[in-house]
Amino acid sequence: MQERLNLVTGAMGFSGSYVVRELLAAGERVVATDLARACIDEDILGVHQAIGLDLDHPNLEILPADLLRLDVLRKTLDRPFTHVFHTASLYDYSAPLEKLRRINVLGTENLLAALEGKPIERFIHWSTCGVFGKPYTARDGAKVNVPFNERSSSPKNMPMGTDGPEGTHLVNAYSISKWEQEQMMWQRYRDEGLPLTVIRPAPIYGPGSSYGHGGIILAIAHGLLPGVPSDASDYITTSVHVEDLARFSMWVADRDETIGEDYNVVDNSIISYYEFLQYIGLLTGRRVRSIPFLSLKRGLPLFKAGAELWRWLEVRFGIPRVRVYEVQSAPYASSSYWLSNRKSLEAGFEYRYADVREGLKDTIDWFRDMGWLTDREKLFVVAPDGSK
Repeated sequence: MQERLNLVTGAMGFSGSYVVRELLAAGERVVATDLARACIDEDILGVHQAIGLDLDHPNLEILPADLLRLDVLRKTLDRPFTHVFHTASLYDYSAPLEKLRRINVLGTENLLAALEGKPIERFIHWSTCGVFGKPYTARDGAKVNVPFNERSSSPKNMPMGTDGPEGTHLVNAYSISKWEQEQMMWQRYRDEGLPLTVIRPAPIYGPGSSYGHGGIILAIAHGLLPGVPSDASDYITTSVHVEDLARFSMWVADRDETIGEDYNVVDNSIISYYEFLQYIGLLTGRRVRSIPFLSLKRGLPLFKAGAELWRWLEVRFGIPRVRVYEVQSAPYASSSYWLSNRKSLEAGFEYRYADVREGLKDTIDWFRDMGWLTDREKLFVVAPDGSK
């Protein structure tokens, strides 16, 4: 039997670092890859230390790798890998579609090419819940709060080459790139027998990330989000703690029956945006007021216009970007995402943070201990590709 050797791409990133940590805790051998600058960034390394990731572990090897350099990638990945955890993607709500496609789609194609001939037993691919698209609003104005499950229109069950799901629409360039990336992965599974499992996380949160949900925490803690439209109570948001996501990826990697399957990875909480933001305000000591004269739908064009202006100022004058205030994140704020985790539960997985309220308490405690709740520099984005 081939000795198990795990490859984790994007290992210096939020999800990837937790996968590495959990694999090492289980006694596994790990090769961790990421961009060279991420492997030496002092801030990133400091966060890894703070979440308990031992970068000097004897079972860990860290290798710089660029998914866009196929020639170098082939040499770097000249190992008999058996298990691949592909977390690497450009996750940046200000990046143009062409750049997202180049890294997320072409980069993944390069990874698969570099792994040809390796004894791959399992390939765990990170997709996103965003591939389900944004539910339309009914003509009478009612919100469409219907759960997305694995039978919903997705890259797996739509014909290759389709540009999105049926009945909804992809809301931004990041989701488009992930749709195309996931469709390509399913084609490899069907045509070449790639031992593939696709996981689709809900928005990920937890100690170590100040982007996405982490950015929302910081915005509220620093008073940048003092109010929320009152109709936010009509919109559902869902989440998953990063520890559960890492644990789930390892859990499916050890089960043959998960090959060829897709899973929503999301906790049990059904909570409105209004409750979610109010709870963060409670934990950070900031009051988040209701704004009765403003709705999420009517406020969306204003939000997008302001975010586009800010992006222009960033590019033109180097003004740093404020977290959560980005053009491509705006549509999420007026989208209702109800994701079903029934398939993962029926398969036997148990979420450690089944209630987002428990996960937020631990996360915000960690933010406080790290000084992030008072460090205004954390409000500004150093984009995932390394640019401001």
